[in-house]
Amino acid sequence: MARFVYVQTRGREQPERCFTVFFMATVARALDHEAAIIFTQSGLSIFEPGFAENTLALDGSGKRLMDFIHTAQEQSVTFYGCRLSLPLVHLDPEAVMWPMEWIGAADFHELLLSADRLVYLS
Repeated sequence: MARFVYVQTRGREQPERCFTVFFMATVARALDHEAAIIFTQSGLSIFEPGFAENTLALDGSGKRLMDFIHTAQEQSVTFYGCRLSLPLVHLDPEAVMWPMEWIGAADFHELLLSADRLVYLS
């Protein structure tokens, strides 16, 4: 079993790029691998209240970003949020309704070092 760590750096400024990370991490879990996502830079902005609930996938399925997030949660994908990026997106960690472990720079590097596979999505 491999440990995948995905790094998501894009957010509400490019909503079409917000879905892939959840899909990929969920597939990793379905293949019995560990999967974690680190949200940093503007990637954290997808957790602003209302964004995930109102952002639709471009495939015409009618699925919202929130549906992808729920599926990843149900598959035990771990979410990490970079505390240093919170001011960048003007986000209060208390406003995030999804389970998120808040990490700093040292934790970020430890997660990268512990990964068998690192996937950077921007």
